Amino acid sequence: MTQNDPVVLAQHQTPGGRAELVEWHWPTMFDFIRTETDLMIEMAIPPLAAEASACLPEIDPARRCHMGSLFVRWPGVQIGGRSEGGHIRVVRCVFSGERARALMAAHPRPGTEMIKALLAIRSEALRSLMQLLRRELINPVDRSGEAIAALIDLIAIEFARLIAAPAAPQTTGRLAAWQFRRIRERLGRSGPVPGVAELAALCGISTRHLHRQFLALTGATVADYIENARIEQAKRLLETHDHPIKAIAAACGFAHANSFARAFRRSTGLTPLAFRQRGPDIVCPITTH
Repeated sequence: MTQNDPVVLAQHQTPGGRAELVEWHWPTMFDFIRTETDLMIEMAIPPLAAEASACLPEIDPARRCHMGSLFVRWPGVQIGGRSEGGHIRVVRCVFSGERARALMAAHPRPGTEMIKALLAIRSEALRSLMQLLRRELINPVDRSGEAIAALIDLIAIEFARLIAAPAAPQTTGRLAAWQFRRIRERLGRSGPVPGVAELAALCGISTRHLHRQFLALTGATVADYIENARIEQAKRLLETHDHPIKAIAAACGFAHANSFARAFRRSTGLTPLAFRQRGPDIVCPITTH
């Protein structure tokens, strides 16, 4: 296996489909062309996500479009993508054959605009359900197959509503690639995690515009993105240092150890102490029914 091969961190099969958590390590910018055979919804997990653009080589090769952190690559349609690379982690909901056929029946020949719109889905309901699916997948204590099956059912219902509704007008004004890169680079440095004001200054815009344009680009709030960066930093410190939990909380920008513990458990399913005792990155066993 090379560093560019996807690694399946967790997987669970249900009658309605399969839930997966996968990741890649791409050292540099890369291009890909892929035609999916399965209908799946994918969501990149910030800050382990990358800026990307896409085109339709067989339909509309000349025009590129934005590829968001929540997306569907319609089966049978060739998608060309370009990404900055890095450490990328994605949660997937892969629908079963029967369910996929039922969902796609209303759009046997989807139009170009619909295909492109699905590459950057703006649905808070779907995003919330995918976040819950990820949380259940990484739950190392009492992961529930029934909960995963129910979430896949709900995701299918919400996706059916999404593709049945008229396409919403795209808002203008989203964070530029260079601005998003600056934010990721700043959050990737060691030391205290920056606040919203510092990130807005790096981008040369007000905090109000940063909130709006960041949400338009990623579908996530700046605050959530910063918290995810803090949790990733905390995981690295817990794995490599024996500092007290309170000191690690302070180093990651949390005012109190209790708020740090709540945020850490919400993200990983474990307390900071339990995570340290388990060792590096949580990887749930692959299970099937």
